[in-house]
Amino acid sequence: MQWAARQYFHHRSALMQSWGAVLLLVACALWVWLGFLLAGQQDMYCYRTMSGSCEVESGLPKQLTVLGISAPLSVVGAGLLVAGTVRRQTSAHVFEVIEMQKSEERNRQK
Repeated sequence: MQWAARQYFHHRSALMQSWGAVLLLVACALWVWLGFLLAGQQDMYCYRTMSGSCEVESGLPKQLTVLGISAPLSVVGAGLLVAGTVRRQTSAHVFEVIEMQKSEERNRQK
């Protein structure tokens, strides 16, 4: 029974790590895209109107949307990756301590 619980816990931890890595990869792609959007900002268009003034069309709403999506994905992805890693390492440590305690009990009984 203990082995099945350990495997389930390990599987859930690995799943958390995987989801965290996937979310971080998506966020990274969005950050790169945002970088390209910001670098291409010099190519603003100026439209002449009847009054002779110039209206500038900016891609700022698109940039803010990409930033608004990528920032929470980065935070959630990092949190899941760290939580999954900590769970796996803690689980390994707990089972090492249990094995050491069992070994000490066997040595005492001899």
